[in-house]
Amino acid sequence: MSQRLKGKAALVTGSGNGIGKEVALLLAAEGASVVVNDLGTDIGGEGSSSAAADGTVAQITESGGTAVANYDSIATPDGCVNAVQTAVENFGACDIVIANAGALVAGSLAGIEADDDAWQKLLNLYLGQKFWLSRAAVPSMLKRGWGRVLFATSEIARGTQANPIGAAVLGGGIAMSHDLATQHRDSGVTFNCYAPGAGTRTFDLYKDQMDDALRAQGVPEDEFGKFYLPPANLIAPMITWLCTDAAASVSGQVFAVKGSEVTRWTDVADGPSIVKDGDPRALWTLDELDTQVPAHLISNDA
Repeated sequence: MSQRLKGKAALVTGSGNGIGKEVALLLAAEGASVVVNDLGTDIGGEGSSSAAADGTVAQITESGGTAVANYDSIATPDGCVNAVQTAVENFGACDIVIANAGALVAGSLAGIEADDDAWQKLLNLYLGQKFWLSRAAVPSMLKRGWGRVLFATSEIARGTQANPIGAAVLGGGIAMSHDLATQHRDSGVTFNCYAPGAGTRTFDLYKDQMDDALRAQGVPEDEFGKFYLPPANLIAPMITWLCTDAAASVSGQVFAVKGSEVTRWTDVADGPSIVKDGDPRALWTLDELDTQVPAHLISNDA
């Protein structure tokens, strides 16, 4: 490895398994000292265990890297502070924060019919985590003039997956990252998001259903693998690259990463506009808007 991150300290949440684990392993291989944060829950966010975080730490140290475990819940303010402080106490700083942890929150797929408990859990885990970690880590990064903050997001954030409350919290993370990037451009601290597609524990939940569907379509079983999501280790290089000095000018971006395919989501920009009689203080009538809106704002030619 090129040791591009030698001397840097990284915190990766949810790095006992899946994508987070692969990112932690590659950061360590590139010379970073890593805090492996994982509460050790099941895929639904229930329970706790030190085994997942300890396993990743053991793998890093056995390979000659440096890592410590942290078992705090990052769905709480105190847990996020403790996770960042673990890096500071063990490595002297927290230079890189990767807010990767997630879970399938029970009841959240009920959408706008979800109960308040499901909504609050989803909000704390996916948006609260990013706010609390940023509050704990970013001020020191700005003082030092170097830092990397990455938020996990998802296609859900684009409102395409019939999951409106998931879209709200994941889209909120993108908005937060954009705002921080705008505020702190040229500060040496960058803020980006990544939307991963990989074969993790979540994918495994639906694998049997997918196999049944492929079988029904007449796909030979030895070709099923072509339709599966790529392994999680293929996600790690792009996320790690965003932490290096080579990506110092990259901030406020969202990258979808699926295997070796990396796609930058384009920024939201102003589209067509209308102004009555060239005067923004003029008052539209509803009859005028009946014709002007379809013709100039939402037509195929707009």
